[in-house]
Amino acid sequence: MNGSAHILVVEDDPAIGRLLLMHLREAGWQAMLANTGMAALRLWASDCFQIILLDVMLPDLSGWELCQQFRAESNVPILMLTAKASDDDVVRGLNLGADDYLTKPFSQAQLIARVQRLMQRQALLEPAQATPNVQIEQPEAAPIRSPSGAALLREARQKAGLSLYAAERRTGIRWDYLQAIEQGSFMQIPLKQIKPLLLQYCELLQVDARPIFAHAQQVYLASPEYHPRRNWPWLVAVSCIIVIVLVMLW
Repeated sequence: MNGSAHILVVEDDPAIGRLLLMHLREAGWQAMLANTGMAALRLWASDCFQIILLDVMLPDLSGWELCQQFRAESNVPILMLTAKASDDDVVRGLNLGADDYLTKPFSQAQLIARVQRLMQRQALLEPAQATPNVQIEQPEAAPIRSPSGAALLREARQKAGLSLYAAERRTGIRWDYLQAIEQGSFMQIPLKQIKPLLLQYCELLQVDARPIFAHAQQVYLASPEYHPRRNWPWLVAVSCIIVIVLVMLW
């Protein structure tokens, strides 16, 4: 577990709140508790959290309202915690931007597993921290690493009020592939699947696919994996094929 991970717990029941803090801290995470919606917003504005555990039934603002506001400001993973277990409630939470849903009562092991899975998924797509000796070169790398074209998809999904899980259900595209697309991490997706996945996701969100294809082409061409070495002639042929495919995609 990562002891630096910081978790915001929003729960109005004092006993459940203390129990959640205990479980999370025993697992090696830092955690802070808010017992009202307004308290949660104050903590959110004053600190940086890697995940939010959000109860639905709160005395002031509802968990639905908080989920929508958090999602409008950030892609931080949100795990809904509630006794409301009907399909309508689950779908409502996911469509508002929640990443996962856990109904009460739940075991400590189940809670920790869900939180750890969300943490791991988020960590896979976090950009690597730049080291001091490459800061001078960072301006040149930024246009490639920054999801300029892919950001259009993320903004369109959030504007439509869809979570990644909701998009996964509508398109049949894997959750991690959707997140990779939105982050511009196209190298995480097999090359032969790029075109159909982008076309399908762009069609769902009604976004022009051309800037997304251009962004994918830029990422692939900039990757060292596709730069042939002189003593490896077969890589030249592979690189040529990749360039032709990317040109056709665009």
